[in-house]
Amino acid sequence: MSSSLPKAAERDGLTTTGPASPRRDPAPDQAPPSRIRSLLDLVGFGFFPLAFMSRLPFAMTVVGTLTLVSDVRGSVAQSGAVSAATGIGTAVLGPAVGAFADRYGQRRVLLTCAAVNIAGLVGFVLMTYASVSIVWVGAVGFLVGASAPQVAPLSRTRLITLVTAGTPAAHRREGILSLVMSYESVADESAFVLGPVVIGLLATAFGAGAPLLVAALIAAVFVVAFALHRTAALPKPRDTAGKETAEDARSVLRLRIMILPLGMFLVGAFFGSTLTALTVFMRAHGRELSTGIVYGGMSVGSVAVAILIAFVPERFSLRARWLVFGAIVLAASGLLVRASSVATVTVALACAGCGIGGVIVTLFSIASRRTPRGRTATVMTTLACALIVGQALWTALGGSISQAHGARTGFLMSAATAAALLLVGLMSCAIDGRRTLDPVRKGG
Repeated sequence: MSSSLPKAAERDGLTTTGPASPRRDPAPDQAPPSRIRSLLDLVGFGFFPLAFMSRLPFAMTVVGTLTLVSDVRGSVAQSGAVSAATGIGTAVLGPAVGAFADRYGQRRVLLTCAAVNIAGLVGFVLMTYASVSIVWVGAVGFLVGASAPQVAPLSRTRLITLVTAGTPAAHRREGILSLVMSYESVADESAFVLGPVVIGLLATAFGAGAPLLVAALIAAVFVVAFALHRTAALPKPRDTAGKETAEDARSVLRLRIMILPLGMFLVGAFFGSTLTALTVFMRAHGRELSTGIVYGGMSVGSVAVAILIAFVPERFSLRARWLVFGAIVLAASGLLVRASSVATVTVALACAGCGIGGVIVTLFSIASRRTPRGRTATVMTTLACALIVGQALWTALGGSISQAHGARTGFLMSAATAAALLLVGLMSCAIDGRRTLDPVRKGG
């Protein structure tokens, strides 16, 4: 085993090799570099704008397919069905993409996904404009969703693995990983806010098919560049004898791991049920066209907390964060149920965003510590897909309930979802038992 490997990794029975050289602690008379500088030294500045731009095709796909089919075919029902097929494709095959990335490497998997996705997006646009059965359009939509490059979870995987391998000092590693989770959540939220805006601008200026063609172009340039970036060659987890080692794929099915996708499912469910209830509420107040703006208050709160959580002291444990931020979501949900004015709803959504943003960062942080060796991409993509499934199912269910029984009942559904999220957090603490979440898991 090379002498350059981190001593901390050796003590934990695991070492890693790869492009990221372990960083050594500075001499006693030297101040350690900042967390941001340490992270930039590991991956380079160019990684971050590249990873952000590569998220956009995924963020544009579901809304883009909905917009195109609705405009060209003139059927809201058909557009909803095709958009749902696209989301289902992502949810069904997303975890498999992560598993393949763990086994064969990110570069090969991302290049394959990008090629299929680009062809699917172009084919989808052509078939929608042609007189092709909506069934076939939906089938291609499923393919587009299934091949959507899973840049966000794979970016998390890269950063977690490289920071773990390249930062031997445990307290430094912990701080940098906190920064990673903060950045990733901000990038995700920003991409999903920017995606629909880009779609609206392109569709207005160039037609309903333009957004998906631009998404294909972005995938061809940025996703391919992300796949070819040097960080894609991740170090392999190794044991103390230098032998490559990754835990069995079934190891991700442990209850203490699978409870995390359940939590993320409930986060998505909260998004979906809240949006549909808000739509009915705004319609009742004659402000339906402002629904998106008011709903954006939740994104503002979420992004703010995602940024600030990087500076939270370590004594505010991950267990406590899930419970505290979950309680904030539940309290904000109660305010939504009682709200009678748009102003009150706006404030409540901003508060809910603060809580939900904290929960998302916390869930990914816990996952980074519980994930079995060599299965990071599998777990991260599973969490991302769980959020999508929760949002899709609760949007449909919440829409029916809110339409039939009013916005207050829809917000009650959101409150019940928030209560379930808090309960799952308590279950996670119980499952963890005497285990501590503080030591960082080794290897990707």
